[in-house]
Amino acid sequence: MSVVEPRGTVVIASGAITDATGAPALLIAAHGTRDPAGVAACHALVDRVRGMLPGVRVAVAFVELVEPGITDALRELLLAGGPAPEAVVVPLMLGTGGHVQGDIPEAVATAQQEVPEARLGYAGPLGADPRLVSAVLDRITAAAAGPPAWDLRDVAVVVLGRGAKVAQANADHVALTRMIYEHARPAATYPAFIQVTRPSLPEALGQAETLSARHIVIAPNFLLPGLLRTWTAQQVGAWAAGHPGTQVRIAEVIGDCDELAAVVVDRYRSNCPETAPQDGAPVYLAGLRLEGRPVLVVGGGRVADRRVPLLVAAGARVRLVSPTVSVRLRRMLAGDAGQSGQVRWEQRGYRSGDVRDAWYVLAATNDPLVNAAVAAEAAQQRVFCVRADAAREGTAWTPATTSSGGMTVAVIGNRDPARSVRVRDAVAKALHG
Repeated sequence: MSVVEPRGTVVIASGAITDATGAPALLIAAHGTRDPAGVAACHALVDRVRGMLPGVRVAVAFVELVEPGITDALRELLLAGGPAPEAVVVPLMLGTGGHVQGDIPEAVATAQQEVPEARLGYAGPLGADPRLVSAVLDRITAAAAGPPAWDLRDVAVVVLGRGAKVAQANADHVALTRMIYEHARPAATYPAFIQVTRPSLPEALGQAETLSARHIVIAPNFLLPGLLRTWTAQQVGAWAAGHPGTQVRIAEVIGDCDELAAVVVDRYRSNCPETAPQDGAPVYLAGLRLEGRPVLVVGGGRVADRRVPLLVAAGARVRLVSPTVSVRLRRMLAGDAGQSGQVRWEQRGYRSGDVRDAWYVLAATNDPLVNAAVAAEAAQQRVFCVRADAAREGTAWTPATTSSGGMTVAVIGNRDPARSVRVRDAVAKALHG
């Protein structure tokens, strides 16, 4: 499949990814279901995404059971896109199963062959994005709230996944189950799968009951209503009939919500086909005046070690959120910057709400999920954020800079930071004469 891959180039100005009017089209590739409620929820979600992307042509297609198919819908989008059509295909799927790895790419490749001049981007599965994890947690909390209300600390949670023939998809679901435990702190969490692999839902329910659980919440990690939700209710009903001493509630699926729509929008933006290399890096180059303004840095390792002194030099008021910090940062905190309050360390992990009041954010922990959560909150607050671990998942990039003779030179490359540094050094040498 001829999908446009990011290119490595370095500039001292900027190009752009097409956005707003004239932007690449978005095709949301959903699974398909015979459940009318699931189809309606899918179309409602597409409308929600469309509202978040003014000026972008947004369409939906289905792998099976519902029309249109992916090849037909993508072909239609591309043929309506003028002489140089562009589109991004975002699978509306959580895991990296057979549809994401095979069926959808094959359908996209067929459309590409029929419209060879098209430039396409293809996103991966939505995965355990922090916003989706938060949505699942909200559904668990709502189910436990009753009536009557259950204390979540006394509730066992069975986190239910689809199940796949791809081992990594199943392993990711087990990891999600642990993540749910770490965030919600119920009595226990158990992974289960509705099909293909084990442990099955009845097996997980039995395990929870064996360990004395009397209140159980099933948390379906499903995007939308459909046959999987129906199967869940059937299996729970059959199991509960034989275990009258244990109460079981089924939480809602993630469903049509802002969190899910925002993840789809982010996958679209980060996979837009880029302009040609000679057009420069896909950013707008600007200088920030941060003197006296609050800046949030999450993480206290090597990246923060380099960036915090530069932010201090720019006059920013830095709030450093991290359980630990480097030796250099400890020295800074013990010195004038720390004593004056210009740098303030909150010795803890990131919490939702930390971005509030910040003018600029740096997400630089060693945990991609934490960095993603910081970037997501920053985007929601309309605050520019640099992601140290995944530049394209943030909304700002940090240039390589040098100053000489009252001038500051900034170089931004397209995913080639080493070359940016070489260009910066060459410019600095030229300035020094």
